[in-house]
Amino acid sequence: MTDGLWWVPSLIVFGTTGLAVAVAVRLTAGRRRRLGIAHQDALAALQQQAGVTLVRTDDLVRSAEDEVAFAAAEFGEAAAKDFARTVASAREQLREAFHLHQQLGDDVPDSESQRRRWSERILELCTEIDRRIREQTDRLDARRALERNAPDRLAELRDAITETEGQLPEIESTLVRLASRYAPSTFASVADAPTRARDALTQARATLAQAQLRVSARETSADYLDDASQHLLTARHALDGVTRTASGLDSASIELTASIDRIRNSVEDAWRRRDAAEVPEAVAEISTGIVLASGALTRASDRSTLPDPLARLDLLREAELRLDTALSSARSRTQRLDSAREALRGALFSARSHLGVASTFIAANRSQVGPDARTRLAEAERQLALAEAADDPVDALDIARRVSRLAQDADALARYDAGPRTAPHKD
Repeated sequence: MTDGLWWVPSLIVFGTTGLAVAVAVRLTAGRRRRLGIAHQDALAALQQQAGVTLVRTDDLVRSAEDEVAFAAAEFGEAAAKDFARTVASAREQLREAFHLHQQLGDDVPDSESQRRRWSERILELCTEIDRRIREQTDRLDARRALERNAPDRLAELRDAITETEGQLPEIESTLVRLASRYAPSTFASVADAPTRARDALTQARATLAQAQLRVSARETSADYLDDASQHLLTARHALDGVTRTASGLDSASIELTASIDRIRNSVEDAWRRRDAAEVPEAVAEISTGIVLASGALTRASDRSTLPDPLARLDLLREAELRLDTALSSARSRTQRLDSAREALRGALFSARSHLGVASTFIAANRSQVGPDARTRLAEAERQLALAEAADDPVDALDIARRVSRLAQDADALARYDAGPRTAPHKD
């Protein structure tokens, strides 16, 4: 390449780079314009949605105001009071929403964030208004449905009251049976159930008569029907209480009989275990458990007074727990003794073996063995005599193990005294 054209490659490189940068800038600018347009479109759609929803909600509130007037005329001012409060509150929220919409449409410039926030708040207010008003209208519709079905409901309540009155003789008979079998305190809470049920049923019939008059006159009767239903429910609860109490007492009585038989068998077993127990502490524990269980059995089986089966069951369960604890402790002690007896034979064999080894070595090296080894040997011999004479296998086992340790110590000290030649070999 000639020297006069040295600048051509650079021109090509820089020209290409400049062109690429220019294209990138134009593409970026175009993308931003498109994003800006899409953003503006979304914001405009949000504002439009807020406006449409606001109009619909305003219509809903106006309709609800008319509905409150209808409800007051149909069911009375008291029945429409909650609905009226809801509509008044909705009207206040609607004023706030209209004020925000006014700000969106006035000539004062607003930022995009303000317009978005105000539009979203309008939608939020309208949604809340719609929810609360529809809850009230649903309740009103349900009440109107009740009024339409009032004749059928009236007949159903009348039949239910008659049926419940028919249960009274059986409930009174149940109370007589309870009084003959159980302590008065066990059913005191339901003793007056028939009286309470009769009073409630009388009120139910009186209220139902008022409802009948209003149904005949084509007037609202829902409140009277509700009151009659509540009185009927009170009567049924009173009678059901007697049935549940009787069932509970009868079940407890059956369980009491089974518990008495079970604990009697446990006491007999406890006597046998106490007589076979070798540990004084176990004998004492079992004896205490037997005394408590026997006393509980006597009180639980008492026929001189009418029973409270639940209270007697609690008494027996506590005594049974104490007896089980005592027997468990005795079993644990017995198992410990059996284990100790099994281990004692091996421990005594090991103790005698170690003692024999130490005694033989000390006898053979008497002139070289000092007082420490001889002292431990003597103590081991004394402890072995104690182990062989011990009545408690657990104590004997502990002593026999101590004998082995003393004999090993005596042997090690004796070999140390006798010199390196006889010292114990260490791995």
